[in-house]
Amino acid sequence: MKHILLTIILLLLIACGGGSDKNDANNNNLSPDEGSFTLHNVRFDSQDYYEGEQVTVTEGTNFEVQWVAPDSSAYRIDLHLSANDQTPSDANQIVSLRCGNTSYSLCPNATGEVECRIDDNNLTCSIENDSLGSEAFQESDLSSLQFIVSGCGVDTNCDVKTFKLKVEKPTGN
Repeated sequence: MKHILLTIILLLLIACGGGSDKNDANNNNLSPDEGSFTLHNVRFDSQDYYEGEQVTVTEGTNFEVQWVAPDSSAYRIDLHLSANDQTPSDANQIVSLRCGNTSYSLCPNATGEVECRIDDNNLTCSIENDSLGSEAFQESDLSSLQFIVSGCGVDTNCDVKTFKLKVEKPTGN
């Protein structure tokens, strides 16, 4: 009986690839979708927006930006304000946040949010009362502003979402 059980166990291990193989190090070939970082549900003031859509904000009022990462492992979120189709760079970066459950940050989960405000040709973002950063722009740039949300996983796979930002002047009462 022992020999039959031992034979069955060996057959199962072989059939399931239970033995170690020299090629195990080379078997880490991920398909293009595996291991990629994708931001989900980018929202402005609790409303979903999709890549390239126009977000309208009123000067002098606050608006929330929310995102959902694939999971709560470590990731980075960068927010940029671009004028005239500039690509995201340190020069137009508002803030860079280290997020996820392995960080001691203001966004310890897969979800995160910041509150932003446009006032006096300046976009400022904060979490609660902690100011995170700001970016100035020229009044003439109002028609070409873009708000860029870039999320990157630990392996530098990034997902960049760009939104047209329309700034309206407050209406008088």
